[in-house]
Amino acid sequence: MNSVKTIPAEFQSVKDLKSILTSGGPCLSVYLPLSALPPSQSARANALLWKQTVKSLEEKISNHGSQGRELLESIADWDAIVQGEQPQGQSMGVFRSPDVFRTVWIEEPVKARAVIGPHFYIRPLLPQLTRPAVFYLLALSKKNVRMLRCTLRTSEEIPFPSSIVTSFDEWMNAAKPDHLAAKSATTGPSSGSARGPMFTTSYGRETQDQYVAHFFRQLDRGVNEVLRGRSEPLVLAGVEDEIALYRETNTYPHLAEEAVQGAPNGLKAGEMHARAINALLRCYDNRVDGALAEYNHKVGAGASNRLKDVLRAAHDGRVLTLLISDSLETTGSFDESTYTVKGRETGASSDEDLVNDAAVQTILHAGQVLVAPNSKMPNGSPVAAIFRF
Repeated sequence: MNSVKTIPAEFQSVKDLKSILTSGGPCLSVYLPLSALPPSQSARANALLWKQTVKSLEEKISNHGSQGRELLESIADWDAIVQGEQPQGQSMGVFRSPDVFRTVWIEEPVKARAVIGPHFYIRPLLPQLTRPAVFYLLALSKKNVRMLRCTLRTSEEIPFPSSIVTSFDEWMNAAKPDHLAAKSATTGPSSGSARGPMFTTSYGRETQDQYVAHFFRQLDRGVNEVLRGRSEPLVLAGVEDEIALYRETNTYPHLAEEAVQGAPNGLKAGEMHARAINALLRCYDNRVDGALAEYNHKVGAGASNRLKDVLRAAHDGRVLTLLISDSLETTGSFDESTYTVKGRETGASSDEDLVNDAAVQTILHAGQVLVAPNSKMPNGSPVAAIFRF
């Protein structure tokens, strides 16, 4: 156990948690909100709060003998945990067991908390991991279409393949579709004009939309070439009619249903990125609402919000979708040998947050986990599950 070294983890999705959830206990999970003080003061503040948080485990760790004490000692030193690394979020999580030693940066602030149990306590991570950590943003502008790779804190423009034209006027001058050219009697300057075509009638407007559709179609080929093999969402930004037109030509399978409304060139620095994040949050809310609608349709036979039923189904691998409250907990234990649930704290080392246990088992069996506001949970229950069978 002493040979296990701390390794920074880059969890991008809930699926990535499987690498630590198969670990045998005891499992120590410690969360720390990072100080917002200047660097000269924050290191000391973080170290002090870390010491206090880890110390809260001392009484419970006694149930695990010398092994538990060694685990606790291995995470006692804050400086050894961070290893001089600059914070990459507002909080930090540390996971320690006999064969796991992982650290993870968390984007949002979380409560200081230390938990010991048969599984790692992952609930504070789920709001971040159930939403995309990486996404792409396609800024639709006839002057210059851009694509950006984004995280929650950064955005970086990535180039299109050299064969893709990102200016509508340049594309019109070089590649106007032949079958549309014959119908251009209502247009102004020819395709060789630097200004591109002008449209002055309703027929001309329809023709222009066809030109733009062809322009977007070759852009779509470029998008698919850049994102080949990827599954991150693509968010569109642009004016309403161009977004609608691009959706008709899109073939990338992970196009976000929500978009950023407004001309990209007219948005202030960082505003388009912030609006794209909000669009993805709306997409997530829609997923939660869709899962709740499916739950309401199947409740009784194919779905339940009874914690005991959900836990048994989760351990059997029967949970397809698990909705968990963003706040409620139920402490107790699940006996895997008898499939019995004790829904209260017993004082034994097997005690844990049973909602967390349901999430762990759902993830281990390739189910989907969604975090919902408690106000949306059926009958105020901490869990609701849709079963595979």
